[in-house]
Amino acid sequence: MSLITDRKIAFDKISNTLAIIRLDIEHHQAINDVSLNIHGENYFRDVFNFVYSCNFVNANLEKSNTPYIDLVDTENRKLIQITTTRNKEKILKTLQALLCDTYQGYDIAIYYLLDKAMPTQATIDEIKNIHPNIILKDILNDYKGLIRDIEALETNRLIELAHKYFTKQAETYTDEMVLDLTIKKLLQEYHKIPISYDDDLTGLLGTSEKLQINHINHRIANKINGQLDYTQIIGNMSQVKNLRKLIIDDFYKNILIIQLKSKVSMDILLEKPVNKLQKLASEQHIDFNKLIYVLHCKIDKSIMPSDFNSMTISWIIVAYFFEICDVGIKEHDNAK
Repeated sequence: MSLITDRKIAFDKISNTLAIIRLDIEHHQAINDVSLNIHGENYFRDVFNFVYSCNFVNANLEKSNTPYIDLVDTENRKLIQITTTRNKEKILKTLQALLCDTYQGYDIAIYYLLDKAMPTQATIDEIKNIHPNIILKDILNDYKGLIRDIEALETNRLIELAHKYFTKQAETYTDEMVLDLTIKKLLQEYHKIPISYDDDLTGLLGTSEKLQINHINHRIANKINGQLDYTQIIGNMSQVKNLRKLIIDDFYKNILIIQLKSKVSMDILLEKPVNKLQKLASEQHIDFNKLIYVLHCKIDKSIMPSDFNSMTISWIIVAYFFEICDVGIKEHDNAK
């Protein structure tokens, strides 16, 4: 493979793994388990040292619960607080480290394991009065800034970073674990979406014609239409690529192959991508109602524990991939 291909593979592994880590931390936060936050300090210490050529050590290893900061680089005179707490009080406490004699002249940053804080203008002004040399927006960081800095690395270093700190980490997250974490996130967001029952949702999203092209019956169509309000949750999720890999490239592809193997040579089926398999399914008059229902059942059975909520979430996932045309053909001339 070329260096360009190797670089893309390495970068995709890094960005996907960071997305899953964030999802895992968010789930643990929801159940008041901060164990991943603690392990995250050392993991990100190592990543920061590599990416920024620093020498951070965990300040809490030398003194338990060192106030205000987590990582210290005495050689480069830098401090980092790693946190998920986004309030003003956390920022103010962190900046108190700069008032200590030990850390006079140090640079400081706050790295948020989840999305970074978005302080109000009043908070910005208050901090400016206390710390006139601090530009608040420059010291608040999260995965977006880290990803940008990683992407800027020289190719060999980026590949080395992926191998050294992300390959083993990625292997700890199986496809089933990614699905489980995704489902937990979907369940959290599901109840936050306000529904406008006076909207003609199918018309707005352009799915009505696609339902007709795929000859979707009323029962399946109602399931898909009933969840279209919620598909935006998936579209906004940072790990949607991981979900697509599992749902489309694994689950759905295997379902298509099973339905086609009695009609088309396996050698032909195995080499074709999903969109080509769908075209074959249409040409062979495979019932897309069956394909969609089997996919729903496969997703539902993969959710632990499986209950009424899991059935709802599995239909949201099906509706999302139907809406963006990963499931179901989209052109009239391919229709049965």
